[in-house]
This record gives sequence, C-alpha cells and structure tokens, in this order.
Amino acid sequence: MRHRLILVTSVVAAAACPLPPPIPGGPTPTIPPPAPQPVAPGPVQLRPSSVRYVVHRKLRIEQELAGQAPTHMSYRVFVTAVIGGPADSTGYAVAHTVDSVVADSGTFVPPTVNFAAARGLRFSGRLTATGIVRNAVAADSVTAQSLGQFLGNLRDFYPRLPATGLEPQAAWTDTVTTSDRAAGGDVQVRSIVASSVPGWESRGGTQCLRVEAQSTFTLQGVGEQGGQPFELTGTGMRRAVAFVSADGRYLGGETRDSTNVSVSLPVQGMTIPIRQVVQATVTVLP
Repeated sequence: MRHRLILVTSVVAAAACPLPPPIPGGPTPTIPPPAPQPVAPGPVQLRPSSVRYVVHRKLRIEQELAGQAPTHMSYRVFVTAVIGGPADSTGYAVAHTVDSVVADSGTFVPPTVNFAAARGLRFSGRLTATGIVRNAVAADSVTAQSLGQFLGNLRDFYPRLPATGLEPQAAWTDTVTTSDRAAGGDVQVRSIVASSVPGWESRGGTQCLRVEAQSTFTLQGVGEQGGQPFELTGTGMRRAVAFVSADGRYLGGETRDSTNVSVSLPVQGMTIPIRQVVQATVTVLP
C-alpha cells in the first residue's frame, strides 16, 4: 500500500507541471516511464511444491552418570519434501523422503545407530495452514523410532504460521500441546511459541518473509526400555528463524533447541539428569 501511494503521488505531481514548449528544430521533450514499483502480495501461506533440502544437525547430549562421556554428533540429512494439492479440510498432503544421512568428518557414530537404514524412509501427513504437520506416519515405524532423535520431527519441520498467512510486521503467540512416542515412551510436550515477521528480505536471490520465533516448552512422560520402566520430566527453550517465499515455498532457516530432562528409574531408585542441545540449519538444494 505504501508503494502504491508513493506512485500515485508522483503521477499527480507530474500532471501538475506542464511540459516546456518544444524548442524549434529540437526534439520534443518526453517524460521517461516510471520505474517499476514492487507490488506487495497478499498474505503468504505454504503452498504445493517439491523441494530438496539438506538439514545439517549438530547434537550434544550430556548425562550426569558416572563414566558416561558427552555425546557429540554432527551430520547431514538429505531429504525431498513434497507438498501436494489441492488442499482439503485437513490441509495439504505432505511427504518427506530421506535420500541419505551422512556423518560429518570426524564424527563418531555409535554402533547402535545405523544411518544407512534411513535411506528411502518416507514420512507422510497433512500440512495445516498454520505450518503444523498432523497425522505424520512413517512407512517403516521401527526404523523411524530407532532414528527419531537424529532425523527430527516432521511435525515441526515447517515454521509456525498464522491461519490467515504471513504479512510483514505480524506478531502472534501460539500454545501447542503434542504427544510424542520416542525411545519406548509416551511424552506430552506443551509449547508456548511467540513469533514475528520483521519484513521482506532476499535469500538466494528470492524475495521472502523472515519468520522469527522463540518458545519455551515442558515435557512429561513415562515408558519402558530394556524391560525397565522410567519416568521423565523436563523443560526447554527454542530459538528459530525461517524463510518463506512469496509463492509459498519454505526456503530453510535455523533452529537451536536446549532441553533439560530428568529421567527417573524407579527400580534402580535413581534419577539421571540429561541436557541435550540440538542445532539445525536447513538449506535448499538446487
């Protein structure tokens, strides 16, 4: 609207100034055409697309247990993401297929972790207008569960959006409660997410909206592993920045999660504090 007002003002001012009389024998003066003005689109929403991404994840896990060294891992997940239309009342169909997982040079991968098993692993669900993937299902649930903490969660892959779409200078807060099943347990996660859109910027030569988000979350769950029951509680914080193009493509971004968890083992009568930090950078591949 601001650009349109400036353009109208310029045209009115030009109309108020008559052209100078032509110079005998000289060319007739002309007014050069106005420079093209950017047209601000309407609210931006995620739309059908097929994009290849590389997700560079850095994971650090510290367990306060005698003899337990911190775990450091750095690796890249190559994935093809397809959002298919048209949307229905539950959103767009979305599918992510893992092309490969490659550990960075010098990263020790525990023998219990088989990155090769992730090749071809497919996750599918429904992408809502708010950027949440619901009813996410893995084609191979066993492999997905064993690699869940390394691949990340499809539900949280895209940025949170207002239901009406993104606009510059927008700000909003969401409260989200979800249920995760990981490491043999059922975990309830409650997040409060404060998001804002500073405005337009260029990313890889494409105009896009920058979405910034900060969130706090709590988690609580119970489960069983190796025949032993456990209970866990925890809190965490997340900072994220994401980019969405005017035509509705997710152009990547960065996130940093920090989580403190206490795992109680009733049979052993002990509690293990765990701190986990995950950094992820999502980049669009050509």
